[in-house]
Amino acid sequence: MNDFLLEVSNLNKAFGDLQAVKEVSFKLHRQSLTILAGPDGSGKSTILKLILGLLAKDSGEIKLNGQPLQNNDYRALRSIAAYMPEQFSLYPDLTVEENLNFFADIQGLPHQRREELKQHLLAKTGMLPFRQRRAANLSGGMKQKLALSAALLSSPQLLLLDEPTTGVDPLSRIEFFQIIQELKEEGTTILAATPYLDEAETGDEIIFLHQGETILQEAIKKLKEEFPVRLYRLSPQGDVFSAFQRLSAEKLPGDEIYIRGNSLLLLRPSQEPLLSPPEGFLEITPEIPRLEDIYIYYERKHHAR
Repeated sequence: MNDFLLEVSNLNKAFGDLQAVKEVSFKLHRQSLTILAGPDGSGKSTILKLILGLLAKDSGEIKLNGQPLQNNDYRALRSIAAYMPEQFSLYPDLTVEENLNFFADIQGLPHQRREELKQHLLAKTGMLPFRQRRAANLSGGMKQKLALSAALLSSPQLLLLDEPTTGVDPLSRIEFFQIIQELKEEGTTILAATPYLDEAETGDEIIFLHQGETILQEAIKKLKEEFPVRLYRLSPQGDVFSAFQRLSAEKLPGDEIYIRGNSLLLLRPSQEPLLSPPEGFLEITPEIPRLEDIYIYYERKHHAR
């Protein structure tokens, strides 16, 4: 069996003069959570729609189970996939259960199978106590859980999520990705697009995007273990913005400096340790890089090419 459920090669899509997706290539391991990460406008949503054939690609190849999709026929892929767009169309006047019944009827699920799945999904997402609540009266996090349940009615092998926690409170975001982890452990292959790199920490692999291009794809554990630069947190004596301007003027070639909270983060390619804080700073602390720091490093390196 092919190691990869889905393979995307040299995918391109333009909208007029705007090249939204440029030579994007990546692979999805089976039973994995891969994060498609990048800021707004980096092509995340467009890539998901191209994979499903909701948008016509200009060029490129998509393979399912090692076999290319022939003549732009996406039926085989859609038969095993579920897609949760950023704005999932729930029916506000219907209850949680009625919404699930509606989507189950669209998919032609037999009644007994529908009831089994509905019970299972409501329990998994913690929505059983709210099954009679109208969708209009759900919180943002509950609406996303209901949308996820509706997408999972088809028992997909491949789940595509487009910024599933946009506008959702922090606790609900954590709960949502706990559910995603459980789905992966049960055998689902998941590709989740998000601009929130703290969410990406839960993934197995990450694909960094910038302006429609793939910066890199790598296992998150490996990225952190093999990060090629040193990272330091600097605590300024005074105003952090003044300290940023001063240190930016004095930085060594290759250094990257940015603000996080009341501190400055310094990415230094030199392997010589920085033992004492620069003038005007109280202390210096070595830091373990987050994905946010790793993205900044590779995005700026890519931009400088």
